[in-house]
Amino acid sequence: MGKVIFVSGIDTDVGKTVATGIYAKKLMEQGFSVITQKMIQTGCKNIADDLLVHRKIQGIDLTEEDLEGETCPYLFEYPCSPHLAAKLEGQEISEKIIEKSTALLVEKYDYVLLEGRED
Repeated sequence: MGKVIFVSGIDTDVGKTVATGIYAKKLMEQGFSVITQKMIQTGCKNIADDLLVHRKIQGIDLTEEDLEGETCPYLFEYPCSPHLAAKLEGQEISEKIIEKSTALLVEKYDYVLLEGRED
């Protein structure tokens, strides 16, 4: 069973995405299996933009888990706060769905780097 490391910052555009990608790459270089995860991403359609940055830094293609939505269980088109985006798109955010996605990843990888904010 893998470990979850929460990569956090106090605001947007403080470097969480780049730091997460670099951290993942360094762990991979040490021989660990690593996946990154975003709980929620707004302002995009098919794949979370931050995951694209992570994979580029890691030097890997999108994973099966990326394509299946396990690495970002909530993706909203509206570029606003997650709760507002969910409301605008008629969805409700469930912590259980996020927890289930993380649990599935933890079963497959040595490390899951979970990028997010603490609020």
